[in-house]
Amino acid sequence: MIQPIDKCYKFLTPTKLKAPFGWVGGKSKLAQNIVELMPPHKRYVEVFGGGLSVLYAKPSRKDIMSKDYNLGDFIDFKGRKDKYVEVINDTNNDLINLHTIIKTSPQTFSLYLNNMLCSREIFERIKRGRFKPKNKIEKAVLYYCLLTFSFASKGDNFAMCKARSPKNIYKDYSIWSERLKGVCIENMDFRKLIKEYDNEDSLFYLDPPYVGTENYYKMQRDFGIQEHRDLADILHHIKGKFILSYNDCKLVREQYKDFRINQTKEVRYSMNVQVRKVAKEVLIMNY
Repeated sequence: MIQPIDKCYKFLTPTKLKAPFGWVGGKSKLAQNIVELMPPHKRYVEVFGGGLSVLYAKPSRKDIMSKDYNLGDFIDFKGRKDKYVEVINDTNNDLINLHTIIKTSPQTFSLYLNNMLCSREIFERIKRGRFKPKNKIEKAVLYYCLLTFSFASKGDNFAMCKARSPKNIYKDYSIWSERLKGVCIENMDFRKLIKEYDNEDSLFYLDPPYVGTENYYKMQRDFGIQEHRDLADILHHIKGKFILSYNDCKLVREQYKDFRINQTKEVRYSMNVQVRKVAKEVLIMNY
């Protein structure tokens, strides 16, 4: 049954922090709604991290532990005694490196980025692999520029607009570094990740490549119908809770008919420079 989106929990109050860069299929417009739908939990796992719009809209581990949520201690998967755990994951190595550098070296990252020139020529040279990064920070800067100076953050066609102007690019990234403190960063297949982190205290947020749009994600071209089915099978048997973002289509409705499905507002997204489409999205939950 398709239901209108509602706010069923007030466990967490969304923040106003936005992701530092765009991402194809990013959830910046839905992030706060998703946070408001989160039930009580002790372990938060983003399975398909992408640009981390939802994580940034969510109160930090530090903020949650400083307030009286009555979480109690529990033993995490590495045998550590803790109150609250956050995990992000993606199979895109370049993306994981970018998140890691923003977390660990925000000032150096900003310094490198401030020395980069915003131009079509530079973008094309990065796209064609003409620049050879000497270290992980340079690699992160080049990938950041490829995302930020491209249409719809797809890394294909050069684009410049107000949001991508130098004054919005050349900035201090310490606020995002601070948010990522205490967050575990993983780089593994979703099947292995869910198995690793699943327990009754876990909340998984999943934003997989949408059915029919898998080729938009250059690093996930091997995500197809079988992967969609594998994901559905796993989510039918997990111990924890999940929130799943998907496009509203026949396959998704069939695979998740046993769960609660909330209809979101229609979202406009860009296919290319000339074409913009309106998409219906759903949020699926097992609680």
